Amino acid sequence: MADAETASQVSRFSIYLSLAFALVGVGLLYVAIGMVDAPMETKVLWASGLSLMVAFGFVIVWSMAREAVRTIEEDLRRKGSA
Repeated sequence: MADAETASQVSRFSIYLSLAFALVGVGLLYVAIGMVDAPMETKVLWASGLSLMVAFGFVIVWSMAREAVRTIEEDLRRKGSA
């Protein structure tokens, strides 16, 4: 079985790698929006839509992580009081 510390390091590394790919991907989308041959109003609309989607995705991931932390804390409290 894998060592718990090694699994934790791999998990942390995969999270950082996913973050880097997401940032690069969103950045490239903004560059593509800036380079497209469209009126400025359309570019602003596309960029604002992309920003709203990124913010919505962030809120979903944040709420999932918050719920996971709450669940872990409740489990620890239950084990500590039992």
